[in-house]
Amino acid sequence: SDFTYLTTISDYLHGQNRIGLDSRWRLLPAGSASNIPAMVALVGRALEVTVLADSGTGGAQRLQHLASSGLLDQSRLFFVGQTIGASRADIEDLFAPEDYLQLYNGAFGTNLRVSDLQPGDRIIDRISRTTGQAFTDHGKPADYLLRNRDQLLPRFTPTTLDNFERLFEMINSTLSAV
Repeated sequence: SDFTYLTTISDYLHGQNRIGLDSRWRLLPAGSASNIPAMVALVGRALEVTVLADSGTGGAQRLQHLASSGLLDQSRLFFVGQTIGASRADIEDLFAPEDYLQLYNGAFGTNLRVSDLQPGDRIIDRISRTTGQAFTDHGKPADYLLRNRDQLLPRFTPTTLDNFERLFEMINSTLSAV
């Protein structure tokens, strides 16, 4: 889902003459923050690697260890929460709640509104507490965005687009000048 959000929204922002991911990037999904240390160990010395991970996860501690041990440049390690000033955040938290609910409702055939959500910081947790079910199928809302991007992206709020643009600026800042 992260790959879909990053590439789809980056492409849209580029089309709007805004900042998306630099075309030199090659995204390599790792699956979870706990898998990133092995990936960095495999390619990190041969390539310049910039890592983006969810904030406040157990895997984040391993990533910090990679940076402190010199296997990853600290300036090339980003957590999603840095973009929005949150200590715990997933990629879904870059969306304004109403925008993410468009994806969630479309994917699952529900009609949740922001006013229905339990309080909290992470949208996935808020949805889980509201529905009473753990939300684990992150791919369905991403797939819904991918299949309906022409209708959905122009309706996203400035908050969502600004959050992703800020993230892309941070990531792009780690590219070496060519």
